[in-house]
Amino acid sequence: MIISFVRIVSISVISAVFSSLSIISLLFNRHGKGVKFFTKTAAKLVLYTSGVKSEITGTELLNPNERYLFISNHQSYYDIPVLIDSIPNDIRFVYKKSLTWIPFFGWFLYLTGYIPINRKNARLALTSLHKAAKSLVNGRCIAIFPEGTRSNDGNIHDFKKGMFIIAKEAKQKIVPVTISGTRKILPKKSLRIRPGKVKVTISTPLDYKEDKNFLEEIRTIIINNFQN
Repeated sequence: MIISFVRIVSISVISAVFSSLSIISLLFNRHGKGVKFFTKTAAKLVLYTSGVKSEITGTELLNPNERYLFISNHQSYYDIPVLIDSIPNDIRFVYKKSLTWIPFFGWFLYLTGYIPINRKNARLALTSLHKAAKSLVNGRCIAIFPEGTRSNDGNIHDFKKGMFIIAKEAKQKIVPVTISGTRKILPKKSLRIRPGKVKVTISTPLDYKEDKNFLEEIRTIIINNFQN
């Protein structure tokens, strides 16, 4: 438990320092090159400090300069640094609005182009999804967790259709991403960080299509690559 506490403190320091550096970098480059560098460096340090090793497959399928909508399952808070570290593209997440008020980290999210979503207000949530779609069209990659929250039992649950508004409006290539192992690192409702291995499977980018079964098709790809 003491080791977990030390890791939590270390991660908090890393988040505060690199969030601040990312915000400061915007003064010199509004296009966010500094943000990408500091964010990826912070993700690597968080994973290293936590004793997390990643096995990544499928990066060769991506063009680092292409715009994609990444759709992933959600097992743990560690999904975020794992994705940032695994995906070569500069990505922004749709995140829970309440995180905005966390000192340094929340300010970083808000100021560097991450998309806050208010889950308690359907109208405001819809506005956020439209904003995410516009951000994707304008050149940023977006990553979403369409389950809406972290899995309680390790299973991949139904995808919320509202999140798919981004895909419908932006009509950019969609990349299914499967994350296995992060729930063992840090389960939901737990503060104990356990070192371990994580597997990230990046699947072939798909063209958006107007098909009511498309969302389930993506979910099936993610499930088939999942290792509980």
